[in-house]
Amino acid sequence: MEEEMGKTIDICGHQVREGEIYQEMVLVPGTAYQTPVTVINGAKPGKTLYISAGIHGGEYPGVAAVAKMAAQLSAEQLCGAVIFLHCVNYSGMLSMTDAVLPEDGQNLNRDFPGDAKGTLGQRIMAWLAGELLPQADFVVDLHSGGAYEPLTPCLFFPAAAGSRIRQMAEAATKVVDIPYCIASGAGDGSYSWAASQGIPGLLLERGGNGECPPEQVECYCRDIHNLMVHLGLLKEELYPRQTARQVFEQTSYLAADCSGFWYPAVHIDQQISKGDLLGEIKDVFGTVQQRYFAAHDGIVFYHAGGLIAKQGFTNLVAYGRI
Repeated sequence: MEEEMGKTIDICGHQVREGEIYQEMVLVPGTAYQTPVTVINGAKPGKTLYISAGIHGGEYPGVAAVAKMAAQLSAEQLCGAVIFLHCVNYSGMLSMTDAVLPEDGQNLNRDFPGDAKGTLGQRIMAWLAGELLPQADFVVDLHSGGAYEPLTPCLFFPAAAGSRIRQMAEAATKVVDIPYCIASGAGDGSYSWAASQGIPGLLLERGGNGECPPEQVECYCRDIHNLMVHLGLLKEELYPRQTARQVFEQTSYLAADCSGFWYPAVHIDQQISKGDLLGEIKDVFGTVQQRYFAAHDGIVFYHAGGLIAKQGFTNLVAYGRI
């Protein structure tokens, strides 16, 4: 029987062949923007796993976990390939810009597939959508709560890309040690756009508040390991789950409908009942401008932790229906 040939990974014209490792600050086509990439193409054929971190510049644990895993893995270990995007929003992270690309204010997890002739952020998204994501068999996008956003570990899987994609993504949630699995109907982010193109994936969330706790970095490394085992890239044992898994089919995302000073009345991982006070926006003198109440029973996944709320921008609370 003829031996199966491995896949060659193309990174901006550089061919990474079976058994090779490529690590470089890559120039995004049509721009002067550089972002760090590592490709480990296994010595044996298999699936290609795409892992991105740092799409938002104030989210750190995923970036640290990708650096650690990229340094530990060898081509000899892998059946297949891993594409690591260490920090997509590299300029945002270096400049400590929380959620957007500082050059143009673009949220790199919105408006996929971008535009190769548009702004810098749109060109970065077009590169990811046009060149990198189509090479993947599975996509993992690592996130955290923002610089002022406490968050309990949760993940999102695509619920609007058809039953086959949902089943493949949901099967992968069973090996990720994150308790809250949120069915998402989004379609304009990197992993959700990939799902719409027939490539299953997950968006994982750990940590927040602009911190990088070592325990969350290590948990992300275990998640990555387990996903590689699940997909057949590593012939090793799974790390056992430490948390119970719960799927949420409906989640409410409360956005600020006025600007002011935000005073939350809930905390992460809190069980709430319909009608409970979620928080208040007040003016600088302490006069209440708006009160927000729970529309249903639920679990709080994350909430705005800073004092300032900006109309149409600040996500005040996200909570899943129970």
